[in-house]
Amino acid sequence: MNDEIKHFPENVQKLLTDARIPIEQLKPIYYELTIGEHFPDDSIRLLEVNNSLIEELDKSKKLVIRGAHDDSATLCTSDQIFEIKSAETSNTLLLASPLDSSSVNKENGCIALTVNSILHSKLELTQCVSKLIRIRQLFEENPYRGHFDDEENSTRKITMENLRNDIQASDQAIDAYLKKLNVITINGHLRLLDFDFRTKLIEYIISIISIQDWSKDNIPIDKCATEMREICPKYVAKQFLEQIGTISNDGNSIALNGNTISTHYALDLLRNLEKMKLSEFMTCWRECVPAEFPIDLEKLKEFVIISEGTISYIDIDNLSEKPNERIKTLFSRKNTWTLSELEPFLSSLTTSNAEFNSLLAMHTRCIMKDGQKYYVPKYN
Repeated sequence: MNDEIKHFPENVQKLLTDARIPIEQLKPIYYELTIGEHFPDDSIRLLEVNNSLIEELDKSKKLVIRGAHDDSATLCTSDQIFEIKSAETSNTLLLASPLDSSSVNKENGCIALTVNSILHSKLELTQCVSKLIRIRQLFEENPYRGHFDDEENSTRKITMENLRNDIQASDQAIDAYLKKLNVITINGHLRLLDFDFRTKLIEYIISIISIQDWSKDNIPIDKCATEMREICPKYVAKQFLEQIGTISNDGNSIALNGNTISTHYALDLLRNLEKMKLSEFMTCWRECVPAEFPIDLEKLKEFVIISEGTISYIDIDNLSEKPNERIKTLFSRKNTWTLSELEPFLSSLTTSNAEFNSLLAMHTRCIMKDGQKYYVPKYN
């Protein structure tokens, strides 16, 4: 028996021989395991992560798990979100205390370890989509309506910290959704402007522009906000102006965004109607929007359904987050869709182009009509 084999105790050598394990191929090291004082430590979990999450952890020094009490757990980073699920492992895993030089007996190759926990499962991560609809639901409980808004009411006040803790979404997704909703900050709390109040603000601004003979592309922010103090505080007016326009390089003026203004008027026309003749809508829309602002149906693609000469409003936030139910609702409103028409309503349900295409393949089929590709439901 060579010197390396002699490093193993006789009982270990016999066990290896009985198991027909070639001893000469083994390193002259073996482990002596001792059950720890607090074994098993049930507070320990194993989480399997990819390289990008390791880099995120190295950078931020933290991983954030979000969700309300009745939600399944999700791990959120600055730009991604993952569902956390437990999966059984094929082998039992023993977690031992970290090795250090004092635990190695260099004379016989024995390494002494203390086993603290035994695991039969690990946590796995599956990338999923952000769940943002709850944000709007929270805000709509207490929309802001101007000077007469009751700041002392008992309705829950929402902060960014609340959203970061409870909403299962990445930081980037939360920020983008707040921008889409045109949320403002009032006394340290986030508030959603009431739709009718937004209409009032827009009309007031257009009136001020006319009276002051200002260019819509060069509106002095401070002066305009001061003129608006009759219907809202100046700091609220400034935030609203920044939402509906582009700020100049010096930060003193804004150029109104014509598409933002015209889109708001379009939704004002449609949101309380079942549907409207498209030709009639275009006439009314053009009459509502000041002549210097353009109107473009393409800008409404995520808000409306156009079918058989009619147009109707659809609120994407009221659609189901379950793909099959959402697709069923869409095709109940319109029989055939082009890809560009479907995309705004389905893209938020997927995390990649491949997943989007898979979703279409699962629930729809393609037909050709007048040289144009359309999608219809796979199963009626």
